[in-house]
Amino acid sequence: MPGNITEISARQFIAEVSEQQHAMAGAVIALSAAQAAALGRACMHITLTGQNQTGSDPLTRLGSIRDQLRDWCDRDAVAIAEFVALRQAGDELRGQQLLCDAPAQVCRLSIEAAVILQDFRPHVSERVHDDLEMSIRLLTGTAQAALLLLDSNLRIWPEPNLLAQFEPELQNLEQRLSQLTPVNRLRSR
Repeated sequence: MPGNITEISARQFIAEVSEQQHAMAGAVIALSAAQAAALGRACMHITLTGQNQTGSDPLTRLGSIRDQLRDWCDRDAVAIAEFVALRQAGDELRGQQLLCDAPAQVCRLSIEAAVILQDFRPHVSERVHDDLEMSIRLLTGTAQAALLLLDSNLRIWPEPNLLAQFEPELQNLEQRLSQLTPVNRLRSR
């Protein structure tokens, strides 16, 4: 396998996830978020190209978020091994922090990407309007899943230092997540 899990095919990634001795929820969530951000970026790019607009700060930022999410997938894919090495070296707390920071970052980036796309809604081309809404829905879902993973890690490791560091972040992310407005239906009822 290459150095980064995102360098393998989708089929290989699915096989890798399903054959592990530990769950790879973080990597799956991060890659799903990266794909959702890529879809949203495509919608923005198609719209702006159709309007003969070349550059856009939100478009550039969305590309950066997509890349960061992909990098978090690679990082999370090896995080358990890092955690085990840190635990064996007597620095278990640092390993736990790594495994809590990853989903917090993925949640934060998913929310930011969804907000960028929500702000772009009024400008999106009708041709890709529905796809933009699907991207927002996917990013909302990955943010929720990443938040659930963070909460799971805090349940598994109820260490006072971890709780002091990540509980306020969890609450902040919950509040930001509640402000997202994915649509439930695309057709009028």
